[in-house]
Amino acid sequence: MRMSPRRTTAYTLRLPDGADADRVTELLQRYDPYARRRRRAIKLAGAGTGTTLRLRGEELVVPPADDVLARALRHHLGGSWLVPPPAPGEHQEPLEDLVRVFVPHKLLPAELATLLRPMLPGVAIREDPKLDLFWFEDEDSELTISAWVVRDRAVLPLAASALRDIESLYEVGIDDVQGPTPLTAEETWRIVELLERELGGLSIDRYGFQLTGPADLIPR
Repeated sequence: MRMSPRRTTAYTLRLPDGADADRVTELLQRYDPYARRRRRAIKLAGAGTGTTLRLRGEELVVPPADDVLARALRHHLGGSWLVPPPAPGEHQEPLEDLVRVFVPHKLLPAELATLLRPMLPGVAIREDPKLDLFWFEDEDSELTISAWVVRDRAVLPLAASALRDIESLYEVGIDDVQGPTPLTAEETWRIVELLERELGGLSIDRYGFQLTGPADLIPR
Protein backbone atom coordinates (compact mmCIF):
# COMPACT_ATOMS: atom_id res chain seq x y z
CA MET A 1 0.00 0.00 0.00
CA ARG A 2 1.45 3.37 -0.99
CA MET A 3 1.55 5.99 1.76
CA SER A 4 0.34 9.51 1.05
CA PRO A 5 3.33 11.78 0.48
CA ARG A 6 4.11 14.30 3.19
CA ARG A 7 3.06 17.80 2.21
CA THR A 8 6.04 19.86 1.11
CA THR A 9 4.38 22.97 -0.36
CA ALA A 10 4.93 26.04 1.78
CA TYR A 11 1.94 28.18 2.81
CA THR A 12 1.99 31.57 1.13
CA LEU A 13 0.18 34.66 2.43
CA ARG A 14 -0.18 37.79 0.32
CA LEU A 15 0.36 40.58 2.85
CA PRO A 16 -2.01 43.54 3.14
CA ASP A 17 -0.88 47.11 2.53
CA GLY A 18 1.37 48.34 5.33
CA ALA A 19 2.50 44.89 6.48
CA ASP A 20 6.20 45.44 5.78
CA ALA A 21 9.17 43.40 7.01
CA ASP A 22 9.41 45.36 10.29
CA ARG A 23 5.75 44.78 11.12
CA VAL A 24 5.99 41.06 10.39
CA THR A 25 9.15 40.75 12.49
CA GLU A 26 7.63 42.63 15.43
CA LEU A 27 4.58 40.38 15.31
CA LEU A 28 6.68 37.21 15.25
CA GLN A 29 8.67 38.45 18.25
CA ARG A 30 5.40 38.42 20.17
CA TYR A 31 5.28 34.68 19.36
CA ASP A 32 8.99 33.93 19.85
CA PRO A 33 11.00 36.61 21.72
CA TYR A 34 14.16 35.20 20.10
CA ALA A 35 12.93 35.62 16.50
CA ARG A 36 15.46 37.50 14.38
CA ARG A 37 15.35 38.81 10.82
CA ARG A 38 18.27 38.75 8.42
CA ARG A 39 17.48 40.44 5.15
CA ARG A 40 14.21 38.77 4.04
CA ALA A 41 14.37 35.70 6.30
CA ILE A 42 12.98 35.54 9.85
CA LYS A 43 14.25 32.68 12.01
CA LEU A 44 12.29 31.49 15.05
CA ALA A 45 15.30 30.69 17.22
CA GLY A 46 13.27 29.71 20.28
CA ALA A 47 11.34 27.04 18.40
CA GLY A 48 14.31 24.68 18.59
CA THR A 49 13.73 23.49 15.05
CA GLY A 50 15.33 26.32 13.08
CA THR A 51 11.98 27.32 11.59
CA THR A 52 12.50 30.08 9.03
CA LEU A 53 9.86 32.23 7.37
CA ARG A 54 10.68 34.18 4.23
CA LEU A 55 9.45 37.46 2.80
CA ARG A 56 9.20 37.39 -0.96
CA GLY A 57 8.03 40.70 -2.35
CA GLU A 58 4.54 41.21 -0.88
CA GLU A 59 4.30 37.55 0.17
CA LEU A 60 5.12 35.73 3.41
CA VAL A 61 6.16 32.10 2.99
CA VAL A 62 5.61 29.77 5.97
CA PRO A 63 7.12 26.24 6.17
CA PRO A 64 4.57 23.48 5.50
CA ALA A 65 4.87 21.97 8.98
CA ASP A 66 3.65 25.17 10.68
CA ASP A 67 -0.02 25.29 9.73
CA VAL A 68 -1.17 26.70 13.11
CA LEU A 69 1.42 29.47 12.88
CA ALA A 70 0.33 30.19 9.31
CA ARG A 71 -3.31 30.60 10.40
CA ALA A 72 -2.16 32.80 13.28
CA LEU A 73 -0.30 35.13 10.95
CA ARG A 74 -3.37 35.49 8.74
CA HIS A 75 -5.45 36.19 11.88
CA HIS A 76 -3.12 38.98 13.06
CA LEU A 77 -1.99 40.48 9.76
CA GLY A 78 -4.91 40.00 7.43
CA GLY A 79 -4.12 39.51 3.76
CA SER A 80 -5.17 36.69 1.44
CA TRP A 81 -3.92 33.17 0.83
CA LEU A 82 -2.10 32.20 -2.31
CA VAL A 83 -1.37 28.75 -0.84
CA PRO A 84 -3.53 28.22 2.28
CA PRO A 85 -2.86 25.89 5.22
CA PRO A 86 -5.38 23.13 5.98
CA ALA A 87 -8.36 23.86 8.19
CA PRO A 88 -7.77 23.41 11.95
CA GLY A 89 -7.72 19.84 13.19
CA GLU A 90 -9.98 18.57 15.95
CA HIS A 91 -7.34 19.10 18.64
CA GLN A 92 -5.91 22.42 17.47
CA GLU A 93 -6.69 26.01 18.39
CA PRO A 94 -10.53 25.90 18.43
CA LEU A 95 -10.22 23.99 21.73
CA GLU A 96 -7.84 26.53 23.28
CA ASP A 97 -9.13 29.40 25.39
CA LEU A 98 -9.42 32.75 23.68
CA VAL A 99 -6.79 34.10 26.09
CA ARG A 100 -4.42 32.45 28.55
CA VAL A 101 -2.98 34.61 31.33
CA PHE A 102 0.00 33.09 33.14
CA VAL A 103 0.31 34.23 36.76
CA PRO A 104 3.77 33.69 38.34
CA HIS A 105 2.68 32.90 41.90
CA LYS A 106 0.10 30.95 43.88
CA LEU A 107 -3.43 32.02 43.04
CA LEU A 108 -6.38 31.51 45.38
CA PRO A 109 -9.98 31.35 44.11
CA ALA A 110 -11.15 34.07 46.50
CA GLU A 111 -8.31 36.38 45.41
CA LEU A 112 -9.29 36.14 41.77
CA ALA A 113 -13.01 36.43 42.52
CA THR A 114 -12.37 39.63 44.51
CA LEU A 115 -10.53 41.12 41.54
CA LEU A 116 -13.23 40.08 39.07
CA ARG A 117 -16.26 41.19 41.07
CA PRO A 118 -16.19 44.90 40.05
CA MET A 119 -16.41 43.76 36.41
CA LEU A 120 -18.56 40.67 36.99
CA PRO A 121 -20.85 41.54 39.94
CA GLY A 122 -22.61 38.18 39.87
CA VAL A 123 -19.47 36.08 39.86
CA ALA A 124 -19.62 32.78 41.75
CA ILE A 125 -16.71 30.43 42.46
CA ARG A 126 -16.75 26.74 41.57
CA GLU A 127 -13.80 24.60 42.61
CA ASP A 128 -12.32 21.12 42.21
CA PRO A 129 -9.45 20.94 44.75
CA LYS A 130 -8.36 17.48 43.55
CA LEU A 131 -7.57 18.89 40.11
CA ASP A 132 -6.21 22.22 41.39
CA LEU A 133 -8.89 23.76 39.18
CA PHE A 134 -11.41 26.50 39.86
CA TRP A 135 -13.72 28.47 37.62
CA PHE A 136 -16.17 31.36 37.73
CA GLU A 137 -19.74 31.80 36.59
CA ASP A 138 -21.66 35.03 35.94
CA GLU A 139 -25.04 34.85 34.24
CA ASP A 140 -24.62 38.35 32.81
CA SER A 141 -21.35 37.61 30.98
CA GLU A 142 -20.68 35.60 27.83
CA LEU A 143 -17.20 34.76 29.10
CA THR A 144 -16.05 31.63 30.87
CA ILE A 145 -13.08 32.01 33.21
CA SER A 146 -11.11 29.19 34.82
CA ALA A 147 -7.75 28.79 36.51
CA TRP A 148 -5.42 25.91 37.33
CA VAL A 149 -1.87 25.01 38.30
CA VAL A 150 0.57 24.71 35.38
CA ARG A 151 2.38 21.41 35.95
CA ASP A 152 4.01 20.70 32.59
CA ARG A 153 6.31 23.64 31.83
CA ALA A 154 7.49 22.02 28.58
CA VAL A 155 4.17 22.88 26.89
CA LEU A 156 4.30 26.59 27.69
CA PRO A 157 4.11 28.80 24.59
CA LEU A 158 7.40 30.32 23.46
CA ALA A 159 6.20 33.78 24.48
CA ALA A 160 5.96 32.54 28.10
CA SER A 161 9.26 30.62 28.13
CA ALA A 162 10.77 32.99 30.73
CA LEU A 163 8.26 31.59 33.26
CA ARG A 164 9.40 27.96 33.04
CA ASP A 165 11.48 28.11 36.22
CA ILE A 166 8.86 29.93 38.32
CA GLU A 167 8.13 27.82 41.42
CA SER A 168 4.36 28.35 41.42
CA LEU A 169 2.70 29.08 38.09
CA TYR A 170 -1.03 29.37 37.39
CA GLU A 171 -2.91 29.71 34.13
CA VAL A 172 -6.14 31.69 33.86
CA GLY A 173 -8.18 30.85 30.78
CA ILE A 174 -10.73 33.32 29.39
CA ASP A 175 -13.04 32.23 26.59
CA ASP A 176 -16.15 33.18 24.69
CA VAL A 177 -17.56 29.99 23.24
CA GLN A 178 -19.83 31.96 20.88
CA GLY A 179 -17.33 34.50 19.66
CA PRO A 180 -15.39 36.54 20.07
CA THR A 181 -17.40 39.66 19.31
CA PRO A 182 -16.11 43.24 19.61
CA LEU A 183 -18.05 43.49 22.90
CA THR A 184 -16.60 40.34 24.47
CA ALA A 185 -13.14 41.19 23.13
CA GLU A 186 -13.29 44.49 25.00
CA GLU A 187 -14.54 42.77 28.17
CA THR A 188 -11.80 40.16 27.87
CA TRP A 189 -9.15 42.84 27.44
CA ARG A 190 -10.32 44.70 30.57
CA ILE A 191 -9.92 41.49 32.56
CA VAL A 192 -6.51 40.84 30.98
CA GLU A 193 -5.32 44.34 31.91
CA LEU A 194 -6.54 43.76 35.47
CA LEU A 195 -4.69 40.45 35.81
CA GLU A 196 -1.52 41.89 34.32
CA ARG A 197 -1.61 44.96 36.58
CA GLU A 198 -2.65 43.31 39.86
CA LEU A 199 -1.11 39.84 39.53
CA GLY A 200 1.85 40.36 37.19
CA GLY A 201 0.19 38.12 34.59
CA LEU A 202 1.40 37.52 31.04
CA SER A 203 -1.38 37.27 28.45
CA ILE A 204 -1.09 34.97 25.41
CA ASP A 205 -3.72 34.36 22.73
CA ARG A 206 -4.82 30.90 21.55
CA TYR A 207 -2.16 30.96 18.83
CA GLY A 208 0.70 31.66 21.26
CA PHE A 209 1.13 35.41 20.60
CA GLN A 210 1.47 37.94 23.41
CA LEU A 211 -1.54 40.27 23.45
CA THR A 212 -1.38 44.01 22.94
CA GLY A 213 -5.09 44.93 22.90
CA PRO A 214 -8.65 43.75 22.15
CA ALA A 215 -8.10 44.03 18.38
CA ASP A 216 -5.72 41.05 18.62
CA LEU A 217 -8.72 38.84 19.44
CA ILE A 218 -10.77 39.69 16.34
CA PRO A 219 -9.67 38.15 13.02
CA ARG A 220 -8.67 40.65 10.34
